[in-house]
Amino acid sequence: MTTQIVIHAGFHKTGTTSVQSMLRENATVLETHLRVFLKEAFEDLTTSARAFSIEPREKTLRQVAEAANAFFGTLDRTDPRPILMSSEDLSGHMPGRHGLECYDSAGLVMRCLSEAAAHHFGRNLDLVFYFSTRDREPWLRSTWWQNLRSTRLTQDFQTYSAQFDDARGLEDILTEVAEDVGLARVTSHRLEDAETLPLGPLSPLLALFDLPDLDLSSLQLLPPENVQPNVGIDEVFLALNRSALPEKDVQDAKRTIRKMARSLQV
Repeated sequence: MTTQIVIHAGFHKTGTTSVQSMLRENATVLETHLRVFLKEAFEDLTTSARAFSIEPREKTLRQVAEAANAFFGTLDRTDPRPILMSSEDLSGHMPGRHGLECYDSAGLVMRCLSEAAAHHFGRNLDLVFYFSTRDREPWLRSTWWQNLRSTRLTQDFQTYSAQFDDARGLEDILTEVAEDVGLARVTSHRLEDAETLPLGPLSPLLALFDLPDLDLSSLQLLPPENVQPNVGIDEVFLALNRSALPEKDVQDAKRTIRKMARSLQV
């Protein structure tokens, strides 16, 4: 029996939160056809992948390999259902944090995952690495917004984006991953191309599986999540980050403003 595994390992700000929310929402329907594992099922693995991204050393890579082997070791080789893993943190920290300009550690992390999966399942393995991507400018703007709301980032978008002028693009990272994972396949889909699909960004991911008995029309489509509100609050957040206000006051203010912004969009 061949076990199919699809690892949705990134990238941040490409619809991954929406995908994972729909996987949770439709868990009861999907569990008959698919074994779905989200971040909470392999926290040690995502933690070690993030650590390696900011400290790429032999020791931290070994910790990734150990966590990968530990996770795959828990999977039942006799279960005929294919496996789906989804967490953008498998690619490391999001660029714009910890001085990172791109996912330079992703290839070696995926190699660890590939080797651990092959060790557990042997030759009876069909492994696919799937990455959702996005056009460069909207992706950078979205990472800027995420960092703006979650940290004390003080750069405006123009200054922020300029630091990525010489950084490798997402397609370059995909090429490197493909070189690192051996016989495993690497595939991707642009967020912009998924917007009109029946299940949005979840559609190209489920299309990788052969699930003839799954009625896709029975799955619940959810609205996009974690999207920047288009009401001008980015300038407010930038001013808060640049202020001398204590961290707790800044975070409290951001939560209140985001709640107000959501109410305007209902």
